[in-house]
Amino acid sequence: MVNRDIEIYMDQLSERPFFKIFSAEDVGQIKNESLIRQYNKGQIIFYEHDPKNYYYFVLQGLIKIEKLSYDGEHNYIDFVTLNSFFSYSELFSESHHQYTGHAETNTTLLMIPTQTFDNIISEAPNLLIKMYRNMADVLRYHEKRIQLTSVSSATERVEFMIALWMYDLGIKNDDMIVIPYPLTIIQLSEVAGTTRETAGKVVKWLTEDGKIKYSRKKIDILDVEYFSNLIS
Repeated sequence: MVNRDIEIYMDQLSERPFFKIFSAEDVGQIKNESLIRQYNKGQIIFYEHDPKNYYYFVLQGLIKIEKLSYDGEHNYIDFVTLNSFFSYSELFSESHHQYTGHAETNTTLLMIPTQTFDNIISEAPNLLIKMYRNMADVLRYHEKRIQLTSVSSATERVEFMIALWMYDLGIKNDDMIVIPYPLTIIQLSEVAGTTRETAGKVVKWLTEDGKIKYSRKKIDILDVEYFSNLIS
């Protein structure tokens, strides 16, 4: 990355919604003490149990975070999208990462030193409240993810997961919502806890029924009401 690219990212940082809750002084400190780094698709950003030296903010791209169960047989997988801070679950309390982070696409991250960020947040009660509200939104999403585990039908789990992706990753575009990332059938089957074949059949049916348009680069949610009702 050339210096001019870094300058542009830093100059525009305060315009991103997440940073609007911070004062100009706080944003200036974050700019001065943070790093900007690019990762290629598939590159590991950090491993589970690595020391937590930074928090991260997605300037460009998509991140996959995953955690293996103790028996090594089950994965927890989630995605972090553009203009998102992570990880809320590690604020203040954790000294090591609880997940492994992968660059799911070519990605640019702002890396904020943990000590810098913790100090800024802890010294401003109004920021703590605003961060709590952000965390509440994340918790609502994860409550929906927990609901997924109680669904016995694999077909319904796949539909439910697409609805969650719409909620978490989608961008409104006229009457539809676009998930602008190259999410695969295999990834969908993993997060829905089913086989690739089942996920593929469900996607084919949803496509033929006019509810989605699925491609290698994006997912268009055509019947927004249908998927909204699944997670309401």
